[in-house]
Amino acid sequence: MNFERGSKPNPTGNLIAYCHVFGENPIAPGGKIIASNVVVSFLKIGDNFPVVTFPPVALASKEELMKILSDNIHLYDVVQLPDFQMPEQKDNANQYIQERMEQFNAMVMRYVEFCKAKEKKPGNTIPENMDASNEPLEALASLSLEFRNTSGIAREATRLKMDRIVDYFHNNHPNLDIDNFKKALVVPGKLGDELVSLYIQKFNAIQIENYETASDLRKRILEIESSSLR
Repeated sequence: MNFERGSKPNPTGNLIAYCHVFGENPIAPGGKIIASNVVVSFLKIGDNFPVVTFPPVALASKEELMKILSDNIHLYDVVQLPDFQMPEQKDNANQYIQERMEQFNAMVMRYVEFCKAKEKKPGNTIPENMDASNEPLEALASLSLEFRNTSGIAREATRLKMDRIVDYFHNNHPNLDIDNFKKALVVPGKLGDELVSLYIQKFNAIQIENYETASDLRKRILEIESSSLR
């Protein structure tokens, strides 16, 4: 997530995210820019930072976007997203738009995390009693392996640890489909092992903003899950 204006350590809570459009613009014909305004309130409701995402708009050029912002540019963070280009095959258009929406939602969640970090929110840390030497995703991967390779009391103890870190991801990374990951945990055999591994890889790709890899992994996951239901 690269800031053209503003910074990760000191977000304003008022974000403009935009991308260049090549080819068809689904918002308005001829528009070369899609932009959206995301506002994060520092007036917390409990532990939550309220978020408002305004509908995207199409603009003729980046110059037009910057002209609109110019009078109050100091109030905004500005981030450029990957270029938008609809696939040539119409059958793939809906899937492409869905993937772009997932990328956008992941970006919004990361921005909310930056706002939380600015407030030094304790909830951004790993849950208490979790191994602090590991990053949360590393802990999730380690516990999932332990869960699948144990039984009886040991498996139940691991499940309790897993529940805590799953709650962490629910609260801090709601863009990750952690519920489907939990379902994959109980899929037996090598198929389940592969699914769990793919989910961990996908979560990592999303967190480092490698959305192309995340999309490829998502397709592979869907293929496996679809075939297992036959």
